[in-house]
Amino acid sequence: MISQLTIKNFGLFDHITIEFSKGLNILSGETGAGKSILIDGLRYALGERLDPSQIRDPQQPCTVEAVFEISKKLINDYEAMSEFLPEKETSLIINRGYLPDGRNRAKINGLSVTLTQLKELGNHLLDFHGPHDHQLLLSSGVHLDILDRLSDIDELKNEYQRAYRKYAELTKNREELNELSSSRERDISILEHQIRELTQVSLKEEDYSELLEKQTRLQNSEKLYEYASQLKNTLENDESGISAGFTKAFTHIKPLNKIDPATSILNENLSQIQEKSDEMLSYLRHYLENLSFEPQEANEINKLCDIYFELKRKYGPGLEDVTAFYQSAKKKYDTLLNLKINSTELNKEISALEKELLRIAQKITKKRKTTADSLKETIEQELKELGIMHVRFECRIEKAELNPNGQDQVMFYISPNAGEDLKPLAEIVSSGEAARLMLALKKALIKVDPIPILIFDEIDAQIGGRLGTITGKKLKELSTNRQVILITHLPQIASFADTHFRIYKKVENNRTLTAVEELTPEARIKEIAKMMSGEKESAIAVTHAQEMLAQAK
Repeated sequence: MISQLTIKNFGLFDHITIEFSKGLNILSGETGAGKSILIDGLRYALGERLDPSQIRDPQQPCTVEAVFEISKKLINDYEAMSEFLPEKETSLIINRGYLPDGRNRAKINGLSVTLTQLKELGNHLLDFHGPHDHQLLLSSGVHLDILDRLSDIDELKNEYQRAYRKYAELTKNREELNELSSSRERDISILEHQIRELTQVSLKEEDYSELLEKQTRLQNSEKLYEYASQLKNTLENDESGISAGFTKAFTHIKPLNKIDPATSILNENLSQIQEKSDEMLSYLRHYLENLSFEPQEANEINKLCDIYFELKRKYGPGLEDVTAFYQSAKKKYDTLLNLKINSTELNKEISALEKELLRIAQKITKKRKTTADSLKETIEQELKELGIMHVRFECRIEKAELNPNGQDQVMFYISPNAGEDLKPLAEIVSSGEAARLMLALKKALIKVDPIPILIFDEIDAQIGGRLGTITGKKLKELSTNRQVILITHLPQIASFADTHFRIYKKVENNRTLTAVEELTPEARIKEIAKMMSGEKESAIAVTHAQEMLAQAK
């Protein structure tokens, strides 16, 4: 149940806190006092978007805080609830705020959450029924869910859905096989061409780099020969070359060694340098001998470089991308080459699954039809008690293609007036009738509906007097095993409240604001008398109010 709701700076509410009770909570007050705004605040707390025009003072934060007491059953049924509740804790505090800079914040027990999490949580806590929420009832997609909740077919549906998931997977595989079969030869031909292109050259990075180096050498072979020859000649020159320098150096070192043996290291170092010089000359001679000027070799290398360029253009941009494309193409090619397009076994498996699905679906349909007959009687009886005396209701089940829910299409039909044909709800139900139909369905679902809090706005549209009393009784019955919060203008309904709140306007500091008060037994008599007679409660109205409250107990 929701135990407390605090609203700050929202609509006409400056700062109010309302403490709800178990059972039937009634909100009454004059039109325009702000009853529906209070419900809007609760919707905002549970993830609805906020219209900035609803903020009372844009310079101040707007906040809504709702405190819920959660049953152990709901915690067990809805695993995500345990994320926000410490062990043995049953209080859930939802805080939603809109800041002056436009930012939103949302927290559950102090933990920041997304709007999606808030809405999902709200769907397990509260069921709103206002003028717009009744439209959901008119959607045929909801009708199947309502019927199934009453049909006790969870085990059958789970068995069916396991088989259906396998069936859907195999059907998809068959479609893919058929698609492969039609395009296999074409794809193999394309892949063969691509693989031939990609295997013209090595795709190793080091081989490509070596080829580029060769191309650079060939393109600059004349300059390379010139520079290498000049270096060789400089080193070999008899008069000024390195060799002549070494001869002179050794001549000067010998006297040094004779006088000071410690200088022998100079002799060793000079010998090492001479050895390196000889190696360098040997390398230059070999380099010059092998420096190629062959035009044919240059053409071949240029062709290979052109191939690399084209491959990178088509499959690149980099050589690593070309390599990745080749590996992918080779894998696809091998798969297609080894693929046996034979769906005989697959078709057998799908056929067997279809038979199994039809077998289970027929059991589900049978149970649905039994429940549909029972639902027809229940809804017609409830609606007649709610004043739609000549109503006829029908839950039609028509055969459909196999789908995740079976082979049934379910739609509710109704004829609210004598002599009229049955038609889909969306074509015939008025807002008042939709509200009463929703109440009738809630009564029918009372044992299987897990949502612990029901909120009704405008359930009393187009009814009054005796029908108001009957509606009040039914709401009271609903509230015996769940919390009901209800906005009403009817004293007949208000008289059944376990807790009654009056929503009213007042002026403070030259500004109008909305206030809420929980009514005492004496104040309830006055409020119900006022609801009966208008602005001022008369003595007769007070007497009638006392009688009405006594009868409602």
